[in-house]
Amino acid sequence: MSDSRYQYEKVNAIKIILINKEGKVLLIKEPETNEWMPGHWGLPGGKTLVEESLYQAFKRKALDDLGIDIEPEGIFKIKELLMEGKTAMMFHAIAKFDKEVKFKGEIAGYKWVGKKDLENMEISEFTEFFNKSLLLECLSGNRKVIGFDLIETQQSFKMQENSEFKKWLESGRRKS
Repeated sequence: MSDSRYQYEKVNAIKIILINKEGKVLLIKEPETNEWMPGHWGLPGGKTLVEESLYQAFKRKALDDLGIDIEPEGIFKIKELLMEGKTAMMFHAIAKFDKEVKFKGEIAGYKWVGKKDLENMEISEFTEFFNKSLLLECLSGNRKVIGFDLIETQQSFKMQENSEFKKWLESGRRKS
């Protein structure tokens, strides 16, 4: 019998904090057809796909939604959202970009915002209730990031042919 305390959905999402040469952050407006906070302002990004790393999700979302191929500086913040029956891990990655964005994804609008712009926005305008404080902290200049090189992706589904992995896996299985 499995323990019901461990039966919940876990979702990883990557959010892109794109900063231009003026030190402004890109916000996108969700279309009215969006199931999560339609018409609200948020960061580009989204959920990771099955068997996709955070880095791969960052690259995919930047290309698919923004039409740009960029490298992330690193992870600025990780927000863990505990909800009934679900946990969402939101990884906020910073990237700098000085060219024009070529939007491809479903967005209703976009704007570049600085610190003063963010201060004048209401929390109710954002897709996530914590975006205003997170972005103000990011733009304060006192930010540290965790490089993607410190996130080691282990693809166990690809390790099935590795003899050491097989040996380790078998060592943990119960004998019948």
